Amino acid sequence: MTLPEKLALACRILAMQGHNDMIYGHVSALTDKPNEYWIKGSGIGLEEATAEDMVLIDFEGNPLAGKRKRHNEFPIHSEVYRTNPEIKCVIHTHPTYSTIIASSEHRLLPITNLSCAFYPPAISKFEESSDLIVTAEQGSAVAKLLGEHNIVLLRNHGIVVAGTSIEEACIRGVLLEHSAKTQVAAASMGAFSWATDADALIKRKRIYRPDAMLNLWDYYLRMLRKHETR
Repeated sequence: MTLPEKLALACRILAMQGHNDMIYGHVSALTDKPNEYWIKGSGIGLEEATAEDMVLIDFEGNPLAGKRKRHNEFPIHSEVYRTNPEIKCVIHTHPTYSTIIASSEHRLLPITNLSCAFYPPAISKFEESSDLIVTAEQGSAVAKLLGEHNIVLLRNHGIVVAGTSIEEACIRGVLLEHSAKTQVAAASMGAFSWATDADALIKRKRIYRPDAMLNLWDYYLRMLRKHETR
């Protein structure tokens, strides 16, 4: 499987799991060459993405290959890659429930086993602006907030998720929105409880093994095939 093919699959899995927002949102992955990456082109939704819709650009946003235009928010991706050499994939989307948490005064809490991936510590929030991230300076400010979870919540905007592989970033994005949806539902009941820091860390170690992340990727690939053949 080529890198653009895998990237397109990640786009469609994310869309299937609540990250689609019309034609907005994008996912990228570094190539083996310095200072270049594939990214979903503009003008299409995540759920429509195929390998032919990926564009190859350098860190300055110059097009290198592909038929589509690049997104204006490419500095998110470029600056995350510059700032964090271990990162190989970056997601920027606008999933409803994660954006609600981002835009509130709440932090994402370990209410379920799955949400233990994201606390403690609390995920950082980018609060300098709710506008698009279109400059290197803005992208760098976001990149510096990634922290232990490789996630930034953008207030009144969306999320940034990074990973050491396409599979890891995609699954973390899926589980982030799942966890945010759970918390928004729990909040509608008034008071609710969550795991202690100690319990959350124990469960995180047990649940989020590298092999488990790959198993989840394979699971969502199967779900995507079923979804697309209905």
